[in-house]
Amino acid sequence: MTVHWLLPINPAAHLEFQPADWLTRSDATAVWEAIGRSQRADRWCLRSGYRSMRSGDLIWAYLSKRQEVCAVGPVRSVSEEAHGWYVYVDWDMNRTARLCREPIPRAEFGQVPMSTCRANEATGTVLAEAYEFLSSQA
Repeated sequence: MTVHWLLPINPAAHLEFQPADWLTRSDATAVWEAIGRSQRADRWCLRSGYRSMRSGDLIWAYLSKRQEVCAVGPVRSVSEEAHGWYVYVDWDMNRTARLCREPIPRAEFGQVPMSTCRANEATGTVLAEAYEFLSSQA
């Protein structure tokens, strides 16, 4: 069974690259791209979850200030490095592009991740359905 994880990201931490209307624009594409210009988007430091996260699990980028999910991809690996634990993610470009155009608002899945965490049962169900729906879109 696929494990779903929420990775909270604060877009304001990448403000120098964000468009002026990053908080209110409906399409999160520019917001997600700005984060990628600010740091490596495939490598994230973990403060929690690193003991049970596994390769193949799905990780969902949750934009905390916007309260929505805008990207998804499988975990490539989790590794301990000199300065902590890191997750490496192979973001699914097609699904992420669709999610950026129409992010999933927190109102649809309910869970508020304060740090990287496993999706609860209700959130996991919503995310699993969204993942399948996104794969059916051409």
